[in-house]
Amino acid sequence: MKTIQAELPEKLYQEIQALIRGGWFPNEGELLREALRRYLDAHRPDLMEPFIRADMEWGLRGEE
Repeated sequence: MKTIQAELPEKLYQEIQALIRGGWFPNEGELLREALRRYLDAHRPDLMEPFIRADMEWGLRGEE
């Protein structure tokens, strides 16, 4: 597992702490992992579109 550091606005940090205190997540790491998973799942089509377009263009040109 990799470790990263990030700076967060105070308001966002306080919201994270409230979710942890409320029992929604056991710690900051779990909350951030879940948030990133959900973000990537929700935006996967948008994130993949440039790669899909490049593959399609490559296939239409018939290059090997």
